[in-house]
Amino acid sequence: MIRRGLFARTFAVGVLLAISSMAGDSGFGFIASVEAKTVVIQRTTIYITTLPKGCVKTTYSGGIVVWQCGTKYYQPYKNRYVLVYIK
Repeated sequence: MIRRGLFARTFAVGVLLAISSMAGDSGFGFIASVEAKTVVIQRTTIYITTLPKGCVKTTYSGGIVVWQCGTKYYQPYKNRYVLVYIK
């Protein structure tokens, strides 16, 4: 069984490749190159129940959601938030 995030990423890459191939000879030309950025999220064992004030929600490709609170990042996990490192 394919995970939903993996399926979404694979589908998005396929769509971008299809659009990119159409742009070559048909005159569309709105995509010069397709560049995917790989994000590695490493979970810690530090959990909190509520986020501090002023956190900003960020969604990465594949639907990965993290909250940036100053210099720290948190990811929703089972009705709480886990501190994560982004590489």
